[in-house]
Amino acid sequence: MNAPFEYEPDEHPKRKHRWGRDEAGFAMVRGRKVGKCPRGFSLETAQSLVNSGMPWSPQSWRHQHPKRIYVVHDGVVYRAVETVPGRSYHGFPEAPEGFPRGARMLKEQLLRRAVEQGQEHDVKRWMNW
Repeated sequence: MNAPFEYEPDEHPKRKHRWGRDEAGFAMVRGRKVGKCPRGFSLETAQSLVNSGMPWSPQSWRHQHPKRIYVVHDGVVYRAVETVPGRSYHGFPEAPEGFPRGARMLKEQLLRRAVEQGQEHDVKRWMNW
């Protein structure tokens, strides 16, 4: 992966992926399920996670930078998507239905990372695996 990447936070006043709860979760916004980061999720943590994550791109992706970056943090799977191609990403909690189909190797890597962090049970519950 061509790290380091810059983490780009929610735009003010949009703040689409933030809420006032202490845990990650989801909210319905205009009929869509939106991942929400826990209150107090620092910019420093997000920056560190985006550069320690697992890159993923579909086979049809023809760029040198990853389309998505996945991480495990506090028992939650987060997905970061590019904001400025090749330079910055924005992350949010991943929903099971948003995880790429057929990405068996990515799933195995995430579960290994969860085991290393002692979070396997929480990640399996979060992702319905």
